[in-house]
Amino acid sequence: MKKTPVLLTGASGSMGHEAFLELMRRTDRYETRLLLRPSKKNKKMFAPWSGQSDLEIIWGDLTDAADVKRAVSGVDYVLHPAALISPEADRHPQAARRINVGGTQNLLDAIRAEPDGAERIGFVNIGSVAQYGDRLPPIEMIRVGDPLKPSVHDFYALTKCEAERLVVESGLKRWASLRQTFIVITDLMSLLDPIMFHQPLDQCLEFITGRDAGYGLVQCMEAPDEFWGRIYNMSGGPSCRATYEEFLGLQLEAHGMGDYKRCLEPNFFATRNFHCGYFSDSEELNRYLGHFRDTKEDYFAAVAAAVPAWLRGVCRISSKPLVKRLARWYSDPMRWIKEDNQPYIEAFLGSREEWAAIPGWEERARRATQ
Repeated sequence: MKKTPVLLTGASGSMGHEAFLELMRRTDRYETRLLLRPSKKNKKMFAPWSGQSDLEIIWGDLTDAADVKRAVSGVDYVLHPAALISPEADRHPQAARRINVGGTQNLLDAIRAEPDGAERIGFVNIGSVAQYGDRLPPIEMIRVGDPLKPSVHDFYALTKCEAERLVVESGLKRWASLRQTFIVITDLMSLLDPIMFHQPLDQCLEFITGRDAGYGLVQCMEAPDEFWGRIYNMSGGPSCRATYEEFLGLQLEAHGMGDYKRCLEPNFFATRNFHCGYFSDSEELNRYLGHFRDTKEDYFAAVAAAVPAWLRGVCRISSKPLVKRLARWYSDPMRWIKEDNQPYIEAFLGSREEWAAIPGWEERARRATQ
């Protein structure tokens, strides 16, 4: 049986690497080609796969049209999760646009340059829930067709909107765009960044594990013809729903920190202007891909199992006041208040007065029961 040649971008990222591993489990059906930057990190990561049959690595750059043309040559599918994501995308907006928009344009151009490429080659774009912007309750339910309204200062979301429009207007017959939700991983330490305090505690999350995200991406190639030419919301489904406050609490509990209220304060967090929500139509994509596999309980069990014993021990005996001081120092909202950064205060907190009026944990709990 002739195997299907497929190009995967972003194989060193969380979704892309899981898609790569899934493709390696399907070498009976697919010949995989990767487009990877020749960085030391990437070469070390993929060294174990050197000499793997049905795997070709193109060492190049998504922003180089010649590299992209070489990578696309002869394939039947292009799976494209590669992107410069937040917070780096917001810190380096020019690079984000060059990679997220320019890289997508290069792929589309290369596909159209292939023999019968626009008709023959399937292209799967990965968008983002960030395209919908701030969806705090009572507007937390999101569906495809809702207005796209990136949050203030969210340059990553802007590039995702622009790239998706290129795909929709590309003239390709077989395209799909998956607006991806928050992809969770088990290594909490790798997620530590001041951006974690940009998310309001009341924000609703319908997350997905990296395992299911990568599986779903590969499953797109198994989908029927009716799948193509549409935009979808991608998540782990209703069983992966939680508020951000609940999510943080379960994370710290899995690490042995105990009660999160002893380590954090509500005014460490933004109160608006981020993204995420619950998808009312995520089942539409699952109907084609069958990627609803991991639940919230599965994920946090995996987190607990992945925490090294020494780290759990350190977390258990750590001084909660010291942790709180560190979190206060790490919190961007606290930094914006201290530095009187009005553009960010207005966007994420409303005003200094509104920030000062944020209730503590006890008052917050009382209001929630009213």
